[in-house]
Amino acid sequence: MLDSGWKRLHWGDTRIHLLEPMEQPGPCGALLVVDRVTPAERCLLEACYKRSISWFAASEEGADLSLPDWVAKVRHYLKCGLLVAVSAEDLQDSDGTPWPMHQWLPEISAGGYPVVPVSVFPHWGHSQEGGPGRWVPRRTQLHEKRVDIVVGEPVVGPATGKNIRLQHDLLATRASLARKRHNLTPPRLFLRVARRKWAESCFLDGAVATGEMTFGRALTASLLMADVFKNLLPNEEMVGVWMPTGTGGALVNTALALCGRVAINLNYTASQAVNDACLSQTSVKTIITARRFLNRLSFEPGSGRKLLILEDTVGKATGFAKARAYFRARFLPLGMLESWLGCNAQQPDDLATIVFSSGSTGAPKGVELTHGNIVANIQSLIAYGDIFPEDRMLGVLPFFHSFGYTITLWAPLCQGISVAYYPDPRQGRDIGALCRRHASTVMLSTATFLRFCLKRAEVGDFDSVRLLVCGAEKLPVPLAREFSERFGVLPIEGYGCTELSPVSNINLPDLVLANGRKLLRNQPGSVGRMVSGCTCRILDPDTGLPMPDGMPGMIHIAGANVMRGYLGQPGKTAEVVHEGYYRTGDIGYVDERGHIVITGRLSRFAKSGGEMVPLERIEQMLHEELPSTDRVCGVSCVPDQTRGERVVVLFVPEALAEYGIDIKTWLKRLSARGIPPLWIPSERDFLPVPEIPILGSGKLDLQQLAQMARTLAGSNG
Repeated sequence: MLDSGWKRLHWGDTRIHLLEPMEQPGPCGALLVVDRVTPAERCLLEACYKRSISWFAASEEGADLSLPDWVAKVRHYLKCGLLVAVSAEDLQDSDGTPWPMHQWLPEISAGGYPVVPVSVFPHWGHSQEGGPGRWVPRRTQLHEKRVDIVVGEPVVGPATGKNIRLQHDLLATRASLARKRHNLTPPRLFLRVARRKWAESCFLDGAVATGEMTFGRALTASLLMADVFKNLLPNEEMVGVWMPTGTGGALVNTALALCGRVAINLNYTASQAVNDACLSQTSVKTIITARRFLNRLSFEPGSGRKLLILEDTVGKATGFAKARAYFRARFLPLGMLESWLGCNAQQPDDLATIVFSSGSTGAPKGVELTHGNIVANIQSLIAYGDIFPEDRMLGVLPFFHSFGYTITLWAPLCQGISVAYYPDPRQGRDIGALCRRHASTVMLSTATFLRFCLKRAEVGDFDSVRLLVCGAEKLPVPLAREFSERFGVLPIEGYGCTELSPVSNINLPDLVLANGRKLLRNQPGSVGRMVSGCTCRILDPDTGLPMPDGMPGMIHIAGANVMRGYLGQPGKTAEVVHEGYYRTGDIGYVDERGHIVITGRLSRFAKSGGEMVPLERIEQMLHEELPSTDRVCGVSCVPDQTRGERVVVLFVPEALAEYGIDIKTWLKRLSARGIPPLWIPSERDFLPVPEIPILGSGKLDLQQLAQMARTLAGSNG
């Protein structure tokens, strides 16, 4: 059992859970490598070992020592038989010399001292703000400050930074899985946060003038809606939602969760046929919408289903109903309120939502995400990314996107963060103005949507942003650099899948420390390290065996955020989830610093002449040869009688002409990179299109791209 033999200790406001019995490493010296730790947790670790620990964090201590001297001092303490702890950090010295962990750790451990990985994983937020060692007072924490400290098996002999980081990931994943069934559900967390932050800003809707709403008003409105939904939808487990990103959509989702319904947010950028195909897989009988939105984007519920118009139901609530909702929100004891709602019976393994996959590579699948999945993913991102209640989030991703549903809807409600919504992520000028107006500090987007901001936002709009994370598609390094040069904030790349609720990896901005050193946390071109509570393994896609170190293979990810399964498709679930690991379909490897580098998606390889040709890599190289970060082309493949498959490039001719480059020049530049001949398309396989197909989530629509390629290549002979 994951939680067997736990020791529970207390130190002030911090609770420690030990997943392993604390064993003395012996009288000789031993090195504890701790991922992240605070002063209070240091005291706890010493209390557990009943032995003094000498702490050496190069980011905090020994500012007068060079890093080589720091390494020598740590080795001296180990030689003296002391118990020494160091932080797992990649550093750059004040003179610019890099000292990543994979370089300094083998030097320290070369003496044969036991190396013990120790993972520190807080339940809500991290106690370090602005850098290692800075303590955040208990009064700023919305939830009980609890932490899991997990100690791994000692490694005897030289230890590598990559392996120790893998052990940290495995230990934190054990902690996350063990705590999952003890966590409160998102709606129950929201109730507690709203009571504590009653008069503080919650929703900041950029689309309407009256959109600002405090946590108290948000809870009152949610309870009013929940009362209406309970009466009108008494026996309906699943309810569809046809609403844009904004306060109204957020309140509907919150109300449905509070009264125990499973919200299914429908993709309003997809066709009626796609949404009909999604609904046919569910038991949905009612779709909630607003007349204003329905007038802009019509929707037919289909046979056996009906529309519930908010203006005709919640909008006609009596004054008594509103007063009753306010009383319940403000004064009713939480136990009684939860009992009335029925959410006191919610379990972490209960279904919270169904998010239909983007359909970029085929028919959409219904991904079942539980309350436990969502809370675990929020905890991971909050802890790893140092996101605090004082932050102000900019939410432009739609709720039918798992990134939007988990991180821009529920994360603010569970952590007490205000969030400014805007329904159309393509409106770069409006989004920039909204960010400036609300001084947003955390922004989540995609590379496609950043391009709209580059074209239309004003310089200074994003001055307040300290963390800009892009997911859903690859973030080109030139695009990140251009955005940083224009707006002063560097976009960083993260990674995840709908099936992972969705975040599993993220880069973080590099941090300049008080002693002049830099904490290296961003690796451009990678998707970052595993967030706390997730771990990965790289396997051969054909044999399922582990790949040699540094070699690309199929990425499998485990954690408490792994989905329950595909709706009504146990066979497909079994194909992708094995031993708790989700088979992502992406090919990549783990570099020396523990960052995952994606080399391509299995479905985005062409098999040509017996070789695997990476279509995404060719697409990236073609874009790198243009003096712009706009998406000008999409690369696909078509059947070929002699080679099996051949590479084709769909491109927008007007955009290419704008840069004064023709196909021959473009091809010559691609060939000059020295890539294999099989990777290089012929001139006849450059096919003009009016635009590159994009999904509403910002991803390239691979299915439509492939269909267009086959049609155009066939007509091209």
